[in-house]
Amino acid sequence: MKPFNRLTMFLLAGTLFLGACKKDDPEPVNEQEVITKVTVNFTNTTNSSEVVTFTYEDTDGVGGNAPVVTNGTLKKNTSYNVSVTVTGEGNEDITAEIAEEKDEHQIYFGFSQTTLFASFEYLDKDSKNQPVGLSSRVTTINNNGGGTLQVILAHEPNKTLNVSSSPWVYSSNIGGEQDFNITFNATVQ
Repeated sequence: MKPFNRLTMFLLAGTLFLGACKKDDPEPVNEQEVITKVTVNFTNTTNSSEVVTFTYEDTDGVGGNAPVVTNGTLKKNTSYNVSVTVTGEGNEDITAEIAEEKDEHQIYFGFSQTTLFASFEYLDKDSKNQPVGLSSRVTTINNNGGGTLQVILAHEPNKTLNVSSSPWVYSSNIGGEQDFNITFNATVQ
């Protein structure tokens, strides 16, 4: 009788163990938020009342009507503090969420150092001393110029693969999911 009870108990325990290991619950889905507006403000570091604003607004999300893009003109040989704000559906402030989850996000900037910005510097860092990109500083070139300014928000990029001399440059090997990828036209004069 005892061997039967032990065998029964062993089989019952095994059945319960295997049943507990089944994935009955679906994995939580990380829903991508609908970003409806991205604002990039350039504030002159010597005159804070001088602000140049670039905006990308797509109120109906992907598809539908074309987004409205507002470009800007920056002064040559001028230093600007740059701030990025992100808004979602229902005017939800996504900027605060990015700041809260800064280890999982980075904003990358694509531009020419000969026609737009002579220098670029991140002003905010995550808990591992890696850049975030909600706050940065640029200095425009000394001459008239301009070009495209690409702004990318990457979710869960591998920040250790950033190029140390230009951590603002996004490349596909950095990976992550792009929450937005916007191109503005900027003029320097």
